[in-house]
Amino acid sequence: MMFISLLSPRGKGKEAVEYLRKLKPPKGITVQNIYVTLGRYDAVLLFEASDINKAMTFAIEVGTATDYTIETLAAVPAINLKTWLVK
Repeated sequence: MMFISLLSPRGKGKEAVEYLRKLKPPKGITVQNIYVTLGRYDAVLLFEASDINKAMTFAIEVGTATDYTIETLAAVPAINLKTWLVK
Protein backbone atom coordinates (compact mmCIF):
# COMPACT_ATOMS: atom_id res chain seq x y z
CA MET A 1 0.00 0.00 0.00
CA MET A 2 1.13 3.52 -0.76
CA PHE A 3 0.96 6.27 1.86
CA ILE A 4 1.44 10.04 1.75
CA SER A 5 2.50 11.83 4.93
CA LEU A 6 2.10 15.60 5.11
CA LEU A 7 4.40 17.24 7.68
CA SER A 8 4.06 20.60 9.44
CA PRO A 9 6.82 21.82 11.77
CA ARG A 10 6.27 22.46 15.46
CA GLY A 11 9.79 22.92 16.72
CA LYS A 12 12.97 21.07 15.77
CA GLY A 13 13.60 22.78 12.41
CA LYS A 14 17.10 21.90 11.18
CA GLU A 15 17.24 18.74 13.31
CA ALA A 16 14.03 17.51 11.71
CA VAL A 17 15.33 18.16 8.20
CA GLU A 18 18.53 16.26 9.02
CA TYR A 19 16.50 13.37 10.43
CA LEU A 20 14.43 13.16 7.24
CA ARG A 21 17.56 13.33 5.07
CA LYS A 22 19.08 10.35 6.90
CA LEU A 23 15.84 8.43 7.38
CA LYS A 24 16.34 4.66 7.35
CA PRO A 25 12.94 2.97 7.23
CA PRO A 26 12.28 -0.26 9.13
CA LYS A 27 11.58 -3.61 7.47
CA GLY A 28 8.27 -3.54 5.63
CA ILE A 29 8.55 0.17 4.76
CA THR A 30 9.96 1.55 1.50
CA VAL A 31 10.40 5.31 1.25
CA GLN A 32 9.70 6.40 -2.33
CA ASN A 33 10.69 10.03 -1.87
CA ILE A 34 10.71 13.01 0.48
CA TYR A 35 9.78 16.43 -0.85
CA VAL A 36 10.25 19.85 0.73
CA THR A 37 7.23 21.99 -0.09
CA LEU A 38 6.02 25.56 0.12
CA GLY A 39 2.64 26.27 1.66
CA ARG A 40 0.67 24.68 4.47
CA TYR A 41 3.03 21.69 4.77
CA ASP A 42 6.81 21.85 4.84
CA ALA A 43 7.45 18.30 3.69
CA VAL A 44 5.75 15.36 2.00
CA LEU A 45 6.89 11.79 2.61
CA LEU A 46 5.82 9.12 0.11
CA PHE A 47 6.21 5.56 1.31
CA GLU A 48 4.96 2.03 0.81
CA ALA A 49 4.11 -0.26 3.69
CA SER A 50 3.34 -3.95 3.73
CA ASP A 51 0.32 -3.31 5.98
CA ILE A 52 -1.58 -0.49 7.67
CA ASN A 53 -0.16 -1.23 11.13
CA LYS A 54 3.42 -0.78 9.92
CA ALA A 55 2.42 2.43 8.15
CA MET A 56 0.82 3.83 11.32
CA THR A 57 3.81 2.89 13.48
CA PHE A 58 6.23 4.43 10.96
CA ALA A 59 4.22 7.67 10.68
CA ILE A 60 4.06 8.00 14.47
CA GLU A 61 7.82 7.40 14.76
CA VAL A 62 8.58 10.05 12.11
CA GLY A 63 6.25 12.56 13.76
CA THR A 64 7.72 11.93 17.19
CA ALA A 65 11.35 12.06 16.04
CA THR A 66 10.89 15.28 14.06
CA ASP A 67 8.38 16.97 16.37
CA TYR A 68 6.30 17.59 13.25
CA THR A 69 2.54 17.41 13.07
CA ILE A 70 1.97 14.60 10.60
CA GLU A 71 -1.12 13.71 8.60
CA THR A 72 -0.89 10.40 6.76
CA LEU A 73 -3.16 9.38 3.90
CA ALA A 74 -3.58 5.97 2.30
CA ALA A 75 -3.20 6.36 -1.47
CA VAL A 76 -4.85 4.12 -4.04
CA PRO A 77 -4.13 4.33 -7.77
CA ALA A 78 -7.05 5.95 -9.59
CA ILE A 79 -7.17 3.01 -12.02
CA ASN A 80 -8.41 0.85 -9.11
CA LEU A 81 -11.55 2.96 -8.78
CA LYS A 82 -12.95 1.42 -11.94
CA THR A 83 -12.95 -2.06 -10.38
CA TRP A 84 -14.50 -0.83 -7.13
CA LEU A 85 -17.26 1.22 -8.75
CA VAL A 86 -18.36 -1.39 -11.31
CA LYS A 87 -20.44 -4.14 -9.73
